[in-house]
Amino acid sequence: MNDLFLLAINLTRRCNLNCSHCYLDAETLQQGGDGELSTEEVIQLLDQIAARSTDTMVVLTGGEPLLRKDLEALVAHGSQLGLSIVIGTNGVLLNEKRVKSLKAAGAMGAGISVDSLDPGFHDQFRGCPGSWEKTLAGMDACRKHELPFQVHFSITEGNAEELEGMVDFTKSVGAHLLNIFFLVCTGRGEKMSDITPQRYEAALNQIIAAQQKHPDLMIRARCAPHYKRIAYQNDPNSPVTRAEGYEGGGCIAGTHYCRITPEGGVTACPYIPDEEGNIRQQSFLSIWDESETFEQLRNPALKGKCGECEYQILCGGCRARPKALGADLMDTDPWCSYQPQNGKIIQPLNSTEQEDVAWSAEAEKRLGRVPGFLRKMVKKRAEQHVLEQGLSEVTSEVLTELSSKRFGANMPKRPGHKDDNNNGEIHLVWTAEAQQRLDETPSFLREGVRAVAEDVAQTEGRLEVNTKLLDRLEAEDEPGRRLNWEDEADNLLDDFLSNREPQVVMFVKPTLETAAEMAAKQRNSITVTAGDIQIIIDTQIAGVEWDLVALKRVEGAPEFVRAGIKKAAEFNARREGLSIITPDDLTRFRNRAMMKAVRRLRGFGMDELNFDAWEIAKKRVPRLKDNPQAEKRFGEIRTHVESHQGENGEGLGILDREMLDKMKAELKRPRTSKKEGAKQ
Repeated sequence: MNDLFLLAINLTRRCNLNCSHCYLDAETLQQGGDGELSTEEVIQLLDQIAARSTDTMVVLTGGEPLLRKDLEALVAHGSQLGLSIVIGTNGVLLNEKRVKSLKAAGAMGAGISVDSLDPGFHDQFRGCPGSWEKTLAGMDACRKHELPFQVHFSITEGNAEELEGMVDFTKSVGAHLLNIFFLVCTGRGEKMSDITPQRYEAALNQIIAAQQKHPDLMIRARCAPHYKRIAYQNDPNSPVTRAEGYEGGGCIAGTHYCRITPEGGVTACPYIPDEEGNIRQQSFLSIWDESETFEQLRNPALKGKCGECEYQILCGGCRARPKALGADLMDTDPWCSYQPQNGKIIQPLNSTEQEDVAWSAEAEKRLGRVPGFLRKMVKKRAEQHVLEQGLSEVTSEVLTELSSKRFGANMPKRPGHKDDNNNGEIHLVWTAEAQQRLDETPSFLREGVRAVAEDVAQTEGRLEVNTKLLDRLEAEDEPGRRLNWEDEADNLLDDFLSNREPQVVMFVKPTLETAAEMAAKQRNSITVTAGDIQIIIDTQIAGVEWDLVALKRVEGAPEFVRAGIKKAAEFNARREGLSIITPDDLTRFRNRAMMKAVRRLRGFGMDELNFDAWEIAKKRVPRLKDNPQAEKRFGEIRTHVESHQGENGEGLGILDREMLDKMKAELKRPRTSKKEGAKQ
């Protein structure tokens, strides 16, 4: 199967930088080119991809994709189709506003290029003074607004010595992955000297060693299929040798990857410039399925040394390099220094496993309905179970058996259970939107998804499950560590999570780590200790404790505001440096929030405390217009208030008389300026 794992779309040739190694033409980078794909053409392309499979990851790149004004619209369309959309950028234009808009549109993350820890080298390499600082500011914006990002490092003779330092840098900035790119000297790259084959080999060995030293960070070699051979030589049973193609570092050009030029041309990779067709003349999928070059790459008849090598399947060499030197696509990769040993051809270790395990049509259908954040896990466990049983096919019955076994007697805690850490019963609710999402989950997985989401919510001190939490679970967003950790802290955290289900740990642990690092920072430390972990355990992540009476007040609040009250109170308590939230604190926080709301009503021009504010707000606040969710929430508030009114129609069931009088007095206070409303 030649499934399309990765599609790169060069949206534009325009760029705000002038990189020495870029494979795009220098003049066009500055001025742009004629005939860029339109918004509608890219949308039609995404529709085609999604119609076949939503497992494809789409990289929107350039040039510099942030120069396209329709980038967010393209991200939103692809995300709504179920595709994973990421942005490949130099990071210079990634300010906070742009990061927030990309994240809101549904971007899964960004790949940001950094070529040196030396700002001067980076700026020279990128052809723009000050670009290093702007790129790091872009990373800061991503981290601040929780848009996952990767670091892309293009290795050359000038920066090869920085590889280990780049690993440390990647971890320190909070990136999720380090991609190390090896240049292929075509296009503008001909003006540069590629690293020597000897340096190439040494760098790949460094990457293997770095991955072993830093198991908490994914480090990948790109455009370096020899990585697979070196990984195998280092350890035949390593996970890298078990991974196929892109995940293991091998080349997937034309087999599981291709790119689209800004004008619609389809090529196997950026370094093989020959176009196999154009999406303006024929459908992309027909090009993907029928290209003769792609067929060559999928069934390679390698020549020369590559054709004699025992690693010809595991590695296969770079096909762009011989072609760039004027040789045949299948000729020897001139940058490989390995000499074949005339041994038996080595097979990828997981290819036989995939051949041994089939899926029935019904099982495949059920797997396709599994939520994205569980699908790979379910598939892996099902195939492992079948192999252990000596069978050869995953059936619907196998999935049912695994579901029953996984969520039967070992079902994670459910809402309403007694929890010693919370001194009583937990009252956990689902928002209407989250419940709808749960109802749409396949029935055989519904209870499992519910259990995981609720256990994560409870561990994080939440009082509700909402769509934001579900989105995070589906995205598998792991912030990663930024500080040093003492062994005692690691051990205490592992002990705390030892009785949790693996799925829960996968989502909860990053949150606990982030909270512990916040606790360390509050005491001006760069090292997380066991004491920081204990604080998080004792206070259920919030960093502050709750007086039991105050907590009961929150639990007695209406469902639609309960979680918000708790979150706001904890935020205010942390800001004021409180260690415990008392009933008096809760009242003070509430009164402060109510007065702020009243001043907003006053800004709308109101002088009476009534529900007319809703109609005014819908006209004045854009996000409230045609917003059924906000309309529903307002209806819940109004119903609750009207059902808890005092004798004179006043909300004494919610606020005391003194507070109501203060609110009314604020609305009646004479205005000092006709423009006061606008200022407020």
